[in-house]
Amino acid sequence: MVEKFRPAVSGLSRRDVVKMGAAAAASLPISALGFPALAEDKPEKLVIASGGGALDEAYKKAYWDTFTAKTGIKIITTDYVGLAQLQAMEEASNVAVDVLNIDAAEAPVAGKKGWLEPIDWSLSDRSKVLKVAAKDDHVLAEVAAKVLAWNTETFPGDKAPKDWTAMWDLKGYPGKRSLWKQAFQTLEVALMGDGVPLDKVYPIDADKALAALDKIRPNLLWWDSGAQSAQLIADGESVIGSSWSGRAAKPKAEGAHIDFTFNKALLVAGAWAIPKGAKNLKWSQAFIAHTLVPENAAIYSQTIAYGPVVPDALKLLPADRVKQLPDPSNGLFSDYAFWADAGDAIIKKFNDWLTKG
Repeated sequence: MVEKFRPAVSGLSRRDVVKMGAAAAASLPISALGFPALAEDKPEKLVIASGGGALDEAYKKAYWDTFTAKTGIKIITTDYVGLAQLQAMEEASNVAVDVLNIDAAEAPVAGKKGWLEPIDWSLSDRSKVLKVAAKDDHVLAEVAAKVLAWNTETFPGDKAPKDWTAMWDLKGYPGKRSLWKQAFQTLEVALMGDGVPLDKVYPIDADKALAALDKIRPNLLWWDSGAQSAQLIADGESVIGSSWSGRAAKPKAEGAHIDFTFNKALLVAGAWAIPKGAKNLKWSQAFIAHTLVPENAAIYSQTIAYGPVVPDALKLLPADRVKQLPDPSNGLFSDYAFWADAGDAIIKKFNDWLTKG
């Protein structure tokens, strides 16, 4: 989420280059693309556990269809497999999926439990992948962003908020504000909104974050889904709040009263991983390598407004599209290892705080 085609052709747009790269690579033998040589053990299909929706639509175009075109292996999707389902599979020694598209907060936990295969980095150039994305047992799938969004009728033009501190400015930005009803991603926002510098957000001081939330609690609305986060703001029920950039971008493009900023965004992601004991390990590794090819990653980021974990893919995108993607240099990556180690206690504290309201 394996082509090596990098044509130097003048007079062509980058989009043309991407198309040419895909077409040319499709004509190459699998061995030339870094895939395992064709053998009798090639399966008819790989089963990928994913979450569906717009992400799967983009994955299909960028990775699943192109992988099938090059290998003849069909990609079959099944329901999301989280930690509980993965544990059940591992304990029963009955691993029914080949590749996981798992929440990046769950991937380190699964790895610590010994439920993931090591990534075969001999199939990809690890140095070409964002360091934060390239782990020993999983790979971040994209660079998404939890962003500050606002209603453009309430705060038009030069009244637009600049960063998370605006959510805590009840006089400058009066009205209801909205946040995800989860500790993860919300406590980070609370600390940034309270003025904590990006490099001081982790390790999370839960008491400080909850104290910050107390300051705006009477004005808070909670959302449970990405679609709801954008709808609350576009409708003006919430005048300012958090959303994922991909969720806010679509209604914005369709003319809804919503805008957002990538400034100090909290960068989040899904992750690719292989469950321990996957039956088609060699080809599962090949699939993950396929997602790290710049040409394929460029197709993904052209299809959905999430950035690639392979920076070279940005060179293949039009400049106006790059501006629509999260900028890793102007945001804070979620510390998934922190949540894997300390998350249970902090989540309990957050949930206790919610019930006391």
